Amino acid sequence: MGLFDKVNHAGRSISENSKSAAESNNLKKKIVYEKERITEVMTEIGRLFYENPNGDHQAELELCADIDDRKRRIASMQGDLSMLRGYRICGKCGARFDDKYTFEFCGKCGAKLASAE
Repeated sequence: MGLFDKVNHAGRSISENSKSAAESNNLKKKIVYEKERITEVMTEIGRLFYENPNGDHQAELELCADIDDRKRRIASMQGDLSMLRGYRICGKCGARFDDKYTFEFCGKCGAKLASAE
């Protein structure tokens, strides 16, 4: 391998690491945003309930559904973040396995794991 090939390889490696770091930071920012928004929505639920404790709570239930959607998005983004870091997470029990764990099923609960690709 010549000097030019080594420099080219190093450049590609640095570029891939930079892209991975940028994706990781982007996911982290999105997770923080979703968590902050959940806190705001919970505050809104409390305010609505306080203002009308005996009334119809349909608005509060819709806000609860919004929170559930945000929690699902957070879980998905955390899974993506773990994949970027080289981990696989069991969708059923939450167990975490590194890239050396090549089995198709969770070693803790037996659930099928997502592919490592």
